[in-house]
Amino acid sequence: MLKKCLIGIAVLILPPAVFVMDTVIDSGAYKTIEPHFAGSCSTVEGVVGAEDITIDPTSGLAYISAHDRRNWSKGGGIYIYQTGSYSKPTLMSHDLSDTFYPHGVSLWKNPHGADRLFVVNHPPSAPGSEQRSDSEVIIFDIIDGALKRAKTLKTDLPYSLNDVAAIDSDSFYATIDKGSLTRFGRLLESFGRLARGGIAYGNNGSITKLTGDLIYPNGIQVSRDSSKVYVSESTGERLLTYARDKQTGTLQLIDEMTIDSGLDNLEWDSEGNLWVAGHPQMLKYLEHSKNHANLSASQVLRINVNEGMSVDEVYLNNGEAISGSSVGAPYEDHLLIGSVYEPFILDCKRDSSKKPQ
Repeated sequence: MLKKCLIGIAVLILPPAVFVMDTVIDSGAYKTIEPHFAGSCSTVEGVVGAEDITIDPTSGLAYISAHDRRNWSKGGGIYIYQTGSYSKPTLMSHDLSDTFYPHGVSLWKNPHGADRLFVVNHPPSAPGSEQRSDSEVIIFDIIDGALKRAKTLKTDLPYSLNDVAAIDSDSFYATIDKGSLTRFGRLLESFGRLARGGIAYGNNGSITKLTGDLIYPNGIQVSRDSSKVYVSESTGERLLTYARDKQTGTLQLIDEMTIDSGLDNLEWDSEGNLWVAGHPQMLKYLEHSKNHANLSASQVLRINVNEGMSVDEVYLNNGEAISGSSVGAPYEDHLLIGSVYEPFILDCKRDSSKKPQ
């Protein structure tokens, strides 16, 4: 009888224990961090919570999406910074009447007029609808250094958008990091690593969900020829490649690669490589989100998507230089590193004579 009881208890306890241990291992709790970077980095202050950065490839002007997430209600804004200047970023004016809560950003270069900046925004939920996670994408024209709203696209359901990738002047893809429609459901997704996230398509004035079954998809980019879409997963720790139908916008998964890190935003360089910031120790990142004194390792990877999907680790630190890296944006020999909570960015200059590890 005792033996049967012990077996029953083991059957009940073992699966959750295995899941917890697997989660701890996958989160990088036992990973050794050996800081390295072939170059030097300078701290540029004046911007808090630079979660996403995209750089104009023709001028080196960086657009920084910033929001002090520890003081959420104050909102945030878009800043501009000339890469390599080491000067304080400048807050861009905008014509929105409500508080701005920017998240992912994407720059569309207009060959015939004003460039456009696509911004994921998280407006407050209406009274009585606090369980919702409202998201929208605002498309701005960049005119004389200011943001002029061209249009706002709403999601068809209250799922949570994270990053955005422009296709042309009016259409885009966006990641749905959490697909659940309630706070409790989103909490289960985050800690249970449930495949409830997906990809949304913005077109013809609305945003609709295209694909699901992704585990916290975060960064997203469209290839230069618009034939492929790349998506990074944070808790899923994968880089996904989709073939894109240019007529319908539909996507078909054609490749997936596991990368041992909590992947965040994606950016292109001039040679067609993808750069992705990562959280190599996700549990420490969660602790950092609660208290700035808790350090979280930062990482930037370069992925050659044209030749075998090879991965080079360009930057790694234990969180002392910058904690919780969320984006690594390259421009010429510079690398801008932003994070979710820090009150600064790093402007790093790479030594081109040294190869990354």
